[in-house]
Amino acid sequence: MKQKACLFFAIFCLLFCQDIYANDLERLLPEHLVRQLLQNGEITAERFDSASLSMIPRHDRLERLLDSNQRNLNPNVIMEHISLYRKPGGSSSWTLAQRTALYNGIVALSTLSGLEYFSKSRNRMRIFYESSVVIDDPSSRNPRPDPSFQSPPAEFSIFARQRDSTFGDNVYRYTYYSDTSSFIVFAENMTNLNYGPVSVIDRGNLRSFVAVFDTGQYLLIYTASMAKASMLPGMRQRVGESVSNRAIALLSWFNQIAGRSFR
Repeated sequence: MKQKACLFFAIFCLLFCQDIYANDLERLLPEHLVRQLLQNGEITAERFDSASLSMIPRHDRLERLLDSNQRNLNPNVIMEHISLYRKPGGSSSWTLAQRTALYNGIVALSTLSGLEYFSKSRNRMRIFYESSVVIDDPSSRNPRPDPSFQSPPAEFSIFARQRDSTFGDNVYRYTYYSDTSSFIVFAENMTNLNYGPVSVIDRGNLRSFVAVFDTGQYLLIYTASMAKASMLPGMRQRVGESVSNRAIALLSWFNQIAGRSFR
């Protein structure tokens, strides 16, 4: 009898569990995006001549943040990416301990140092963040240890000094928003970004968002980056590629953190 019950449960999961998980995701995304995600694991959209976002999860705070920043910035480079991280060993919602471990991982900005990404143009792995350190403020730039919390605060901001392989040494502000089922990270540049001797993005004109949603079996990860970049010939495409590479590198970093948090 016990074996029959186990067999019935296995068949039930095989037939219906994917639809249950799809329903969890469909609270955040349209059905066609959910089906594509479950099939492929990720979707990317890059646009260098449009300011539209088409894959935003249904979440009031995220939608307000993206809408206000788009209207304020009027970007000419935009990138979106959504992906699924499948939790190991089960399909339950994250525990407070897991949520806190994940949060402490994403505020530990020093761990971005040495982060690599796969460069499509070079067809090889390349270091994106050469260094990354939390600082007290953009003026003095005194280094500070990574913050750590007993439980995620509702809102928190820090500054970081980061050297990347495209724009060199710069300061960014990171703002974190948290609730019981999601995290949102908003980052913007506090210094002008230069490509060699040319200033290509003014202060505050590169804005990146990472949103993480707990959906039971999966974490849904949404990233969006937008920039108002120099219109010099060939420069916008170069900036667009860097924006895309930044998102790819951050996603790789997040997957490493998630792997440790749900171990």
